[in-house]
Amino acid sequence: MSHFTTVATKITNLTALVKALEKLKMKFTQAEEGVVVRGWRGQTSLAELSINMGKYDIGVVKNEDGTYGLVADWWGVETTAGKTEQEVVDEISKEYAYQQVVIACEEQGYQIGEQTVAEDGTIKLSVSKWG
Repeated sequence: MSHFTTVATKITNLTALVKALEKLKMKFTQAEEGVVVRGWRGQTSLAELSINMGKYDIGVVKNEDGTYGLVADWWGVETTAGKTEQEVVDEISKEYAYQQVVIACEEQGYQIGEQTVAEDGTIKLSVSKWG
């Protein structure tokens, strides 16, 4: 019986996801031919990207609709990393969204200026464009 469960996300851009993982200082492995995701009792699954959470991993898998989901043995992740499924997904999703905005701004020729973070975690960016 598999302990792997997939969480649906709105991740569509692996470049932004990689930047988010780097910013969060999460160790990951990525390979075109796929990487192994470790689960309970040596069970494994294949994914496009594997995030190392200790003894267990979180895999990034492509869904039929072109989005990416996060697959893991979430019980194992929580017991070894000390973070719940929701905490991990929220942390990755928040930084991913930020990176998506930064990439979109840069692609349109804007430069990121001042950045402030409110008490509720809301991020306010000031961008500028010369020309």
